[in-house]
Amino acid sequence: MSHEHDEMDECVQALARVHAFLHNELVEADADVIRIHLHACERCMENFEIESTITEMITRSQPVHHAPTTLAARIQTMRIARR
Repeated sequence: MSHEHDEMDECVQALARVHAFLHNELVEADADVIRIHLHACERCMENFEIESTITEMITRSQPVHHAPTTLAARIQTMRIARR
C-alpha cells in the first residue's frame, strides 16, 4: 500500500486527533483538516473507520443515564456562581 502524501507528520497529527474528531470536539476548521486528510490518505481512513466502529460499539453498549432534574439545576447554579 503506497502512501500518497509526503508528510507522515500529517498522519500522526490526524490520528492523534481522531478521537476528538469522532466526538465532535474540534472546531470546524480543525475538523475540516482531518476530513481532508482522511479523504487523501487510505491508511488513515482505515484507522479512522476502525476507531469509529469501536466508538460506535462502546456507545451502543452503554445505557444512557440522565442526571435528575434537581441535580442538573444545582450544577448549573454552581457553574453560574463560579464565573
